[in-house]
Amino acid sequence: MRIYVGMRATRPTHKGVSMQLLEYFYDRNNNITTYHQRKFSIPDTNRILIYGAPASGKSYLTLDYITNYEQEEALYIDFADPKFQFRDMMEEDVEGFVEANEIELLVLDHYEHEYFEILPNAKKLIIISDRFYDYGETFENLELPLLDYEEFFSFQKRGTERQIFNQFLRQGTLPQLATQTAPKEQLFQTFIQSHFSLSEQKLLGVLAHFNTSSVTTHQLYTYAKERYKISKDLIYKQIKILQQRGIIKFIPDTINPTAKKLIFFDFALAKYLTLTQSFPKQFDTMVALSLLKHNVEFRAFGISGYLTEKRDLIIPAPFESEESFWKKAHSKFITYRLVEAKKIYIITVTAQYRFKIENIEFEAIPFYEWVVINDEI
Repeated sequence: MRIYVGMRATRPTHKGVSMQLLEYFYDRNNNITTYHQRKFSIPDTNRILIYGAPASGKSYLTLDYITNYEQEEALYIDFADPKFQFRDMMEEDVEGFVEANEIELLVLDHYEHEYFEILPNAKKLIIISDRFYDYGETFENLELPLLDYEEFFSFQKRGTERQIFNQFLRQGTLPQLATQTAPKEQLFQTFIQSHFSLSEQKLLGVLAHFNTSSVTTHQLYTYAKERYKISKDLIYKQIKILQQRGIIKFIPDTINPTAKKLIFFDFALAKYLTLTQSFPKQFDTMVALSLLKHNVEFRAFGISGYLTEKRDLIIPAPFESEESFWKKAHSKFITYRLVEAKKIYIITVTAQYRFKIENIEFEAIPFYEWVVINDEI
């Protein structure tokens, strides 16, 4: 089978072109000058899919892993390489090249499911993609998220806890931004232009506008079509693809089963894309993303918080005083009992306090302390 990558070729395949590409990738220098260790590692198995949002560090994680092999033992093929323009590659050529050169590790980066009908055979195969593909039980899957606060903190060379937290608020969760000193606006612009089409870039602005809101796909379409020309079919398709790529999440609601809360994949990028992202919305996103990255099962609790599977209620309230929240707690106590909340965590910037109403305990805790115990919530 012949596979065309990038722009489709209009002339017959020449085997020599495919082999030239393979030789180019085999000889290419894949060394990375600096790498900050993530808290994820590539599993010791022979078939691996690494997937996650764009710029989450999938390629760097794999390139660091390749250093465990001698240069002639690994073949790293990057389907995003511009040399694929007007050129193609055949899976039988890849397999033959791997066998002829006794290659131990084959990596297919920026891979899309339709590139090859049959995956090339290799002793160890790593596929890297923005999306999850179900390759069956023979593959082990590793989802690589953007940075959580603990990882961001570990990347920093200096600064107090409060200073690093403030930097986290400004920079966001993209690994590249955690270590760069260039203005984040320039890096955000480069990231968006390199990972999304012009139409998708417009849609990102719409999605960022509705970040942390309860919204339907139809409402997103209605808002978008008033601002730029787009068809209903296209926007529905793009939203589905962005969900698959991990750019947005729709969180089901506990109180209203028909409602879903939109969460953008990076709070700092959402603020860059729109003027509607106030600090409370950014903080809300930080809390939701932390729950997602720690694999906590949860649902939205209206627009005010999140209810975990263990019936802990997480309420982002960055500047809420004890007196103010005590009054709100009494006014909403019936609702708390209705959803069978066991404990209520009030996530703040700096405030700490505790109180109890009947059998429900309320604890206010700063975000950077709460994330440490997040795995246990």
